[in-house]
Amino acid sequence: MRAQLVLAALVCAWGAGEGAARNGSRYGFYRSMVAERNGTRGLGAAGKPGAGLGSSRRVFGGEATTLSSYPSACVLLDRYWSARCSAAVVALRWALTAAHCVSPQIAYVKYNSRRPASPEGDLASVHYLYRHPGYKVVQEDEGRGIDVTLLHHDVGLVRTRQDMFLTNTPQLDPMQAMRLYNPIDLKNEEVQVLGYGRTEKSMLGEELFEVRLRLVFCERGAWFHCVCGVAAARTGGGARGVCSGDSGGPVLYRGAQVGVTSMGPLECAAGKVDPAEGATSVFTALYNYADLINATIYDTEAALRMRIIGSGAPRAGAACPLLAAAALALLLVPAG
Repeated sequence: MRAQLVLAALVCAWGAGEGAARNGSRYGFYRSMVAERNGTRGLGAAGKPGAGLGSSRRVFGGEATTLSSYPSACVLLDRYWSARCSAAVVALRWALTAAHCVSPQIAYVKYNSRRPASPEGDLASVHYLYRHPGYKVVQEDEGRGIDVTLLHHDVGLVRTRQDMFLTNTPQLDPMQAMRLYNPIDLKNEEVQVLGYGRTEKSMLGEELFEVRLRLVFCERGAWFHCVCGVAAARTGGGARGVCSGDSGGPVLYRGAQVGVTSMGPLECAAGKVDPAEGATSVFTALYNYADLINATIYDTEAALRMRIIGSGAPRAGAACPLLAAAALALLLVPAG
């Protein structure tokens, strides 16, 4: 059992040929993309949105949806009440997201709501933040501009101070559902991807969107435990995919969460440019992380749990998040 809990670094490369190499896209994390400025595109500082981000917060080919699609869907807010990433409630005080979303800037989890800025829904303040101890990302220029060439273990957890009671119960228990399907075995199967983003027509800010994609080979073997999603161009123009606020959002297969959204093509950062036909959205598959997530939530042996990186939420009236003293001896991500 212990051997099962200690994760091995398995490569999720099904093969090459259907990913970015064919369509020419480069990849980045949605939450750090900046809008096109002065004819150039790129990535902002890690964890910090760049100027003009508003024009890049789009969902391509998706449709607004309701929480009936997946009642566990939730959104991570910073202390200024701005949406930073998507997530999913997996236990009373726990939300599952991507590791690259985990930052002491995250202060609240909003749930039971399809619009982060609306008065509907419930709010829980963040107590602790966790991410996989082996999380690693390498961004480098291979001659076409900055690209993500390596991504390991993009899985994180957010623990709240208050219980999060969902208005509607998911069809499947989230913890058990992670073990039902291995996305690596679901090539050409359709998945449903949820995220709190916006389109060019959005008038009310971020809201819950969904898009259906077909799982294909990922381009790079150095994207560990990853699967990729693609959709054919719609009649009348445009690709389908996820962008911006969708980071960390749930990827569903037959109602079970099988992944979290990690990254996508940098065209997402261009104000009016859709990703090329065939551009993929990149997801981290959860099947191989189910035991680790369970161990972290249910206080199994500390050595087997995810690594706490800090406390992210201010208490009522606090000016900024406080860093947990216990986190200082571990991997601490500085705020700001």
